[in-house]
Amino acid sequence: MKRAFTLLELIVVLVILGILATIATEILLKVYKNYAFTKATNSLAYKTDLVLNTIASKLETRIPNTVIASECNISNNECKDGNVKGFVSISDINASNASKYPVIEWINKDIYSKRGEWNLSLKRVTPGWAGFVDLNKTIINNPNGGDYNITIPYSDINVTSDILTAYFDSWGLNINTADPNDVYNKKYATLIFSGADGRGDFIDINQSYGWYSTPAKNVYEIIPITKDVIRVKEINHSNQATVYEGFYISNGAFAIVPVYSADTNDFNLTLKQNYFPWNDQNYTDANTSLLATHVTQFKFKEQNGLLRLYLCIQDPSIKINDNENLTVCKERIVF
Repeated sequence: MKRAFTLLELIVVLVILGILATIATEILLKVYKNYAFTKATNSLAYKTDLVLNTIASKLETRIPNTVIASECNISNNECKDGNVKGFVSISDINASNASKYPVIEWINKDIYSKRGEWNLSLKRVTPGWAGFVDLNKTIINNPNGGDYNITIPYSDINVTSDILTAYFDSWGLNINTADPNDVYNKKYATLIFSGADGRGDFIDINQSYGWYSTPAKNVYEIIPITKDVIRVKEINHSNQATVYEGFYISNGAFAIVPVYSADTNDFNLTLKQNYFPWNDQNYTDANTSLLATHVTQFKFKEQNGLLRLYLCIQDPSIKINDNENLTVCKERIVF
C-alpha cells in the first residue's frame, strides 16, 4: 500500500526548496557580480595601459630639455581654454607642486622625415636628416645673430621638405604644396641643436623655444642652400647662439591637456599637436585628439632623465561603494 505525502511534509519540502533556491540565487548572483567586476577591471586596466602606451610613444620623440609643465586650473577649464598662468621645466615638478601644473608640453623631433624616403634611382632609402653637423665646414655669417651655414652630411633637406609637407597637409595646416620650402618659410619645420648633453640646446626654459611668447632662443629657421647645406638663423637672435655637432629637426610642439567634465566629476585627456611656440602659438592653435575619458588623475615628473607617468581611469557604471567608482591606476616610465 502506497503512503501519500501529508500536507505538512509537502510544506516542509517546499520550505527547504525555497531555502535552497534562495541560497543558489545568491551564489549565482555573487558569481555574476564577480564576473562583471573582473571583466570591468580587466577592460579598464587594458584601457589605462593603452592610453599610457600612446602617451609614452609620443613622448619618446620629445627633445628632453624642451619639456615643460604648465600651470592652470582644471576645475574651471582654464587648461582647456589655454589660460596658462605660468610654466616650469619638467625637472622642477615634485609631489608638492604636481597638482598645480596639470599640462605637459614638449617640442617634438620629427622621426618621419629623419627616416627618409625610398630613392628609386639609388634603390635605397634616402634619409631626410642624419642629425649631425660637419663642424669643419661651418660658415659663420653673423656670430652675434645666430646665423650660420652648416653642412649636414648624409642628409637631404629636400626629402625632409617633401615628407613634412605631406605630413602637415594631412593635418589640414595651411601649406603651399607647390612650394617645396613652404614648411621652412612658415617656420613649421625648424632646427634645434642637440646641445652639450644631446638633450636640446638650453639656456633657461623661460628663454628657450618660445613658450608663451617668451623669446624663441635656440630655435633656428631653416633656409635650404643645397640638399646637405643649409643656412640656419636663430629666430630670436642671441649672443649665446652656438653650433653643436648634433641637431634635431622639429615638426612642432605637443601637449597633453585635461578637460574637466562636471557631469562625472572627472576629466578627459586630450592630445594637442602641430602648434609652434616660436610663432607665438599655444596648444589652443593645435590639432586635437581624444586620448581617454573618465580620468581621475594624471601626473608626471622627471627623475634621472626619465619621465614617470601616473594615470588613473574610473568606470562610473561600476560602484565599489556608495561614494567610490571602480578605478584602475597604472604607472609608466618613458626613456
